Amino acid sequence: MKERAKWSQNSAEKKTAIRELSTHGDMAIPALEEILSVTAYDEIKAACTEAIKAIKGKNAGATTQNQKKEDQESSAGAEPKLADLSP
Repeated sequence: MKERAKWSQNSAEKKTAIRELSTHGDMAIPALEEILSVTAYDEIKAACTEAIKAIKGKNAGATTQNQKKEDQESSAGAEPKLADLSP
């Protein structure tokens, strides 16, 4: 896929390969960055940039959700604080 995205003569084929690469999450970022560095076409650069942003955005969202879940679990099982026990 990476080679197709880098060297295909067909712009649509390049974009399709970039979309396919982006489905591999974090593992695709180095390949997308490589494609971004070798291409001269603005539309391909834009496609790579958007794919990288999307991957990083998904990871940030997952991290935030995991943190919220951990916070909820830890507060649910936590002992009451002294201030919570005051009348």
